[in-house]
Amino acid sequence: METNGQGVVRLPARQPALSLLRDLWVLAKARVVSLLVFTAAVGEILAPHALLHWESALAGLLGIALAGGAGGVLNQIVEPVLDQHMRRTSQRPLADGRIPRGAAILYAAALMGTAIAVLTWGTNPLTLVLTLVGTVGYGVVYTLYLKPSTPWNIVWGGLAGALPPLIGWTAVTGSVAALPLVLVLLVFVWTPAHFWPLAICCRRDYAEACIPMLPVTHGVDRTRREVLNYAVLTWLVSLLPAFLSGDWIYGAVAMVSGAWFVRMALRLRTLPEGLEMDRYARRMFLYSISYLFLLFTALILGKLIMSHGIP
Repeated sequence: METNGQGVVRLPARQPALSLLRDLWVLAKARVVSLLVFTAAVGEILAPHALLHWESALAGLLGIALAGGAGGVLNQIVEPVLDQHMRRTSQRPLADGRIPRGAAILYAAALMGTAIAVLTWGTNPLTLVLTLVGTVGYGVVYTLYLKPSTPWNIVWGGLAGALPPLIGWTAVTGSVAALPLVLVLLVFVWTPAHFWPLAICCRRDYAEACIPMLPVTHGVDRTRREVLNYAVLTWLVSLLPAFLSGDWIYGAVAMVSGAWFVRMALRLRTLPEGLEMDRYARRMFLYSISYLFLLFTALILGKLIMSHGIP
């Protein structure tokens, strides 16, 4: 910070390099990818003999991070015009014109190419295939076909984001088992209950952008009813890992946190439409992220405690 001859404070010019890095971070949807990487890491930790295969585990996490970033870039390459119509997304680098479309395509290709190389070198064919399925499922199938054509887009599109626990498991073991499949099911049923409260808040933006989200096509009441249905289903599915592993510590956390999630869905269901409902819907959306993080953290802690002989 400096002053001119008249004593007026003059701020330093914006640093282009930092601005570009920030835009690349946003373009890759790094916050969303961090949750994918976390759930994949939990899948790796829960896998048998994980420490013996730490190199494959690290390669798996790096590959998932890069591929997830590529999927995020693809999503924004396809719909910059739609992003411009929504307050939540109008300042994204492509929508705002800060990064050209061609540069974004090169960025996505570099991320995906590096991800394929890392997974091919460091993991196994099953992990590579599952990662490709997840990336194409989100970046292409969901973005190009499901999102603009059906109000149930987030249900089926959510499968792509549910795969990381299984991908993490296969990176370590090279095989499929019941526990990671249950974790995939858990994230799959959690996704609508997580996202539809946000869709309720943003329903006017979605309507203006002509995106057929459930609150736009079926109304707020139907959406709140579906949020409750999926919240209850998430609660029930979240208890399955406790039965599979005998982990009573995780089971207790899942029981209490899931009951709170259902309670929030019930309250959302009964609130009259208006500003208070919108605020509560956003609160439930934010809680749902913490809820999933808590469940997967409890899985790790439960395994560590139980493996040290605590009954």
